[in-house]
Amino acid sequence: MIKTSILIGGTKGIGSVIAKKLLERGDKLFVISRTKKNKTNYIQSDISSSTDLLNLKKKIKNIKVDNLIFSQRYRGLDNKKDFEIQLEATNNFIKTFKSNLKKNSSIVILSSIATSTVLHDQSDVYHYTRGALEGLVKYYACTLGKKGVRINCIQPSKLLKPENKKFFLKKNNKDRKTLEKITPLGRMGTSEDIANLTSFLTSNYSTFITGVIIPVDGGLRLLSQESIYNMLKK
Repeated sequence: MIKTSILIGGTKGIGSVIAKKLLERGDKLFVISRTKKNKTNYIQSDISSSTDLLNLKKKIKNIKVDNLIFSQRYRGLDNKKDFEIQLEATNNFIKTFKSNLKKNSSIVILSSIATSTVLHDQSDVYHYTRGALEGLVKYYACTLGKKGVRINCIQPSKLLKPENKKFFLKKNNKDRKTLEKITPLGRMGTSEDIANLTSFLTSNYSTFITGVIIPVDGGLRLLSQESIYNMLKK
């Protein structure tokens, strides 16, 4: 049976790789993004805007959805906008469209490994909004569970993505080599790793999994400071 999926933020980065994966699977896919893209089923909309959200509801009000995936990312410097786009918009979208969700549907939210560790190149808002997203996942896992809706969260770590592959895949790139050295699985993660997990969580193979926070870091979170220090000394 063909699944109908809505992907928020699928025009670039990890989202674009997820979109490709779902299309390869045969999903009927609607991609919603603030970026305009002249492709069928790509809808330009700012879900942090209540007006855009209502207009979007009117546009797809009769569509019954199997999967809802949130991979949007705010990249500016406005902390308030970051909070609105990452957290409030996600919550408001779920509340607005939960009546569109079929029984046994799946919601997947991309958060960050920053909820378990501190990333020095990210702001305070980045950290606490991702932590709040995971609280949202647990809340909806309980409140929507009786309707057969499951919801899970993915924590990506530092990844090879379409926009940074050229940098990291340079021969003898020191950053990549260091990450490979200290990661138990011996490599950097990729956007494809996130897309594969998203595909699983939105498939019929995960129908009894809900409220779970899944880190995708190759096991790096398991290492102590001493272990990492000794690896880097070699």
